[in-house]
Amino acid sequence: MAFNLKALLVLSLLSAAQAIQPSAPDPIAAPLRDLKWGQLNFLHTTDTHGWLAGHLQEPSYSADWGDYVSFATHMREIAESRGQDLLVIDTGDRVEGNGLYDSSVPRGIYISEIIRQQHIDVLSSGNHELYKKTTSDAEFLTTVPNFQVHYLASNINIYHPVTGELVPLAQRFRKFTTEKQGIRIVSFGFLFDFTMNYNNTVVQPVEATVKESWFQEAIHDRDVDLFLVVGHVPVRSPEYDAVFRAIRAIHPNTPIQFFGGHYHIRDCAQYDSNAYGLASGRFMETIGFMSIDGLFTAKNGLQLNQVTPAFERRYIDNNLYSFHHHTGLNELTFPTEHGRNVSHLIQKSRSALDLDEIYGCIPETLWMSRSPYNAKDSIYAWLQKEVLPSMLGDESRPEKPAFAIVNTGAIRFDLFKGQFTRDSAYIVSPFTSGFRYLKNVPLDKARLVLDVLNRQPKILTAAQEVPGSVPWSLAPPEQAAHVHGPASGRMRRSGQMIDTPIDQSPMFSNADPQLTVIPGYTTADDMGTDGDDTVHSNIDFYQIPNCIDALTLDTSSAAPETVDLVYIDFIQPYVALAAKFAGLGVDVPGESHVYMPGKTFTDLIIDWVKANWSCHT
Repeated sequence: MAFNLKALLVLSLLSAAQAIQPSAPDPIAAPLRDLKWGQLNFLHTTDTHGWLAGHLQEPSYSADWGDYVSFATHMREIAESRGQDLLVIDTGDRVEGNGLYDSSVPRGIYISEIIRQQHIDVLSSGNHELYKKTTSDAEFLTTVPNFQVHYLASNINIYHPVTGELVPLAQRFRKFTTEKQGIRIVSFGFLFDFTMNYNNTVVQPVEATVKESWFQEAIHDRDVDLFLVVGHVPVRSPEYDAVFRAIRAIHPNTPIQFFGGHYHIRDCAQYDSNAYGLASGRFMETIGFMSIDGLFTAKNGLQLNQVTPAFERRYIDNNLYSFHHHTGLNELTFPTEHGRNVSHLIQKSRSALDLDEIYGCIPETLWMSRSPYNAKDSIYAWLQKEVLPSMLGDESRPEKPAFAIVNTGAIRFDLFKGQFTRDSAYIVSPFTSGFRYLKNVPLDKARLVLDVLNRQPKILTAAQEVPGSVPWSLAPPEQAAHVHGPASGRMRRSGQMIDTPIDQSPMFSNADPQLTVIPGYTTADDMGTDGDDTVHSNIDFYQIPNCIDALTLDTSSAAPETVDLVYIDFIQPYVALAAKFAGLGVDVPGESHVYMPGKTFTDLIIDWVKANWSCHT
């Protein structure tokens, strides 16, 4: 596909296009909670995964990256007019998950230019930036230079694409002073203890990193008013606990602000009275806001024992209704010229990538976890009963039934009723995973492998004993969060719905009672239940298994004695462990083979849609 970025930039600069994408729905007016500003304020994004166009089918999250550029500009102006500071943070996984990133050749050439249009003060890498050599090389050669000293990589090294030398992906840490308040900040950028990276990068365990001399020297600095720790790390994690303990060993009272990600949830964790961590959702659904007031600085002359800092947070729904409210502007005064240009650049990029090409039409919405996984409107039931049985089949094994195992984390988003486009294919499953198989496996043993993957906790224990052997999670990231601690109220935890009542506090008691309360995030975190800027009604979410199965056999036929055990290649380390526990007696991967060469899981979905979901006018 032809790529001319300069032409797109020129068109964007000449355009008088409105901000927000033309096909995006208008936001719905809803009751809002105001922001609480402080000396130091933050805007935070994480796990955007290429969703820079916003959500084109969901009004609550329909603002695009250009709108966010305008929002950050106005928020910085507000802070500066008050004599306060505002910093913009991003904690990685900017890639994989949307056609704007995944459909270009090479991948990501459009979004790197779009992302750099936002002034980001501190950013870090996610695990998705490191899965492939091409992606991590692009991060090192393009994104790091785009943001220079603002990009931090405290525990990531990379083999230089030209020299082959092992070097830091980016600067290890940074010390800087804020312009208005004179707050002296030492900042770090971490990735969780990730082991599935391509072999051109090295991720050092966080607990080892905090023992290194450069880190110890940085935290022994006494002229520090705040430690700022950003990273693609769950805010409730052993990794951040290690960083917190290391800093507290030297600075018992100095405030610490953590920003995290990876679990795709809204969450705020309290470490002690002077240390908090914020996670700000996923897929450009959420702009996190954090403020700190009462900070000691050399400029204000306060002593640490004279005041206890006050931390506040908000999870802002990514739409223009929220943006207008929090900036006090409207549809005429809110868009900046820069923001409009970025929105138009996104529009032209989407057009160049043919992301609106229609493959079929979805008759009814299919949910990841808003319905039980075996319900009629579950995306997993659709895969299990419709897509996999009819689309799987290797030409070299025409008569052999296949028992397929697909991890639920291979699906990334719901399918909404309406057009299934080129973009939809990347949104629902952006990965390039193909299939592998084991020949002639007894059907009962194949089912036992599935059972181990879904039910036996000892496989997780065993996996932890084999460093580098397994992915972080088989299920979607947001579900993994509920195993490890409190999280967003968007999901049921262990089958029990988290039912957070609508807050009746004075923060929004003057809101128009006629405004609609719409379903959405109802977050409960360590600071309470009033964090969401938009007052939502609760949504039921259900637990889903780690993996689903499908048997490629006519239901009228008798169950076969043996099958080809087919699985997505990404989960092979887990399958190898499960095979041992199931007593399969085969060497995985030694005895595995490629199944349907050249076909990815996403290809199967696209082929099925084209064959079965025609559009009728």
